[in-house]
Amino acid sequence: MNITITFRHIDGTEAVKRYAHEKVAKLQKYLRQAMTAQVTLSQEGIDHIAEVRISAGSTHFQGRESSED
Repeated sequence: MNITITFRHIDGTEAVKRYAHEKVAKLQKYLRQAMTAQVTLSQEGIDHIAEVRISAGSTHFQGRESSED
């Protein structure tokens, strides 16, 4: 399992990194092969955006969410 966390236009803290890593790592139990995940946390204006890309073998998932919090 390989999880990469990237921050854009915001200061990243260890607490946020640890939280994102824990949440994404839980998905491994649903996948048959080793998982590679890329998490991008960014801020555009007043919106905070989280983008997640997960690959496990030939299976790929992608999600994006934005919020003012």
